[in-house]
Amino acid sequence: MLRRFYTRSQVAGEISLPAVPGMIDEYVAMCAKLFATVGREFSDDELAHVRRVLEGQLAEAYAASQRSSIVISFKAPIGPTLHYQVRAQWRTLAQEYENWISTREPPLFGTEPDARVWALASEAPEPRAHRVLEIGAGTGRNALALARRGHPVDVVELTPKFADIIRSEAQRESLDVRVIVRDVFASTADLRQDYQLMVLSEVVPDFRTTQQLRGLFELAAHCLAPGGRLVFNAFLADVDYIPDQATREFGQQVYTGIFTRPEMSAAAAGLALELVGDDSVYDYEKAHLPPGAWPPTSWYADWVSGLDVFPVKREMSPIAMRWLVFRKTR
Repeated sequence: MLRRFYTRSQVAGEISLPAVPGMIDEYVAMCAKLFATVGREFSDDELAHVRRVLEGQLAEAYAASQRSSIVISFKAPIGPTLHYQVRAQWRTLAQEYENWISTREPPLFGTEPDARVWALASEAPEPRAHRVLEIGAGTGRNALALARRGHPVDVVELTPKFADIIRSEAQRESLDVRVIVRDVFASTADLRQDYQLMVLSEVVPDFRTTQQLRGLFELAAHCLAPGGRLVFNAFLADVDYIPDQATREFGQQVYTGIFTRPEMSAAAAGLALELVGDDSVYDYEKAHLPPGAWPPTSWYADWVSGLDVFPVKREMSPIAMRWLVFRKTR
């Protein structure tokens, strides 16, 4: 009678989940439990078909973008049958960050320049002779602050609306800021080769491959003047922790692309770049930002500690964001 009772129900629903192909077993288990809960238990053969459908859509979504999801919709009329559909959805990085502008309250990334970036720039006694390249400048909190100090600044920004914000503010204040809207790896024709400082803040966590890391180091070797420095922040795994594929994929979904130290070293190998700085982002920014500026946003402290992937105490997280500084040796 209970089995018959559930088949008299009418069910409809939809679930959206981040696309993480390495977690396929979790998706299948969730579907099996959900369908059984509403009285439509699937057989092993039916669940095998669910797995195949999920695998295809997960692969399509994740390959398209790390800002991707799959949507599982289901509907059961009166009777024992349940119909389901799985579809992939995604946004490009530029689309995702443009969505931030329309859905989140500013400031999106904080109001002050990064303390680590500011400290490096402040070592230059003559800012006008210390040209800066910033990649992925967001709304310009680093680029504009450095330009106000007197540095000539070139910005390469992927998101057109961010570029418009920076360009508008620079024009309003008559700052020496040149804004280039494109993927930085598409060309070097419009970039100089005499930058004294190259900055990527909160950019490398969006990298998907070690090839992109290598591309970053090659770009630095090409664009920096001898003695110039590259500074960026990245999530690094603890030396005794090796992230599996599912962890890397999920990390990319929550703005936390993870690399190991051997991967970082291999990406820089053979280039005229030496590591001269390696600091905890959490510790450095907390200690050096101006009073009242820590944390820069409500989500920043947990995010840089790796807690968007691992919801544990900060000291237990096997990953953390680090400030890395490389100097061009020749």
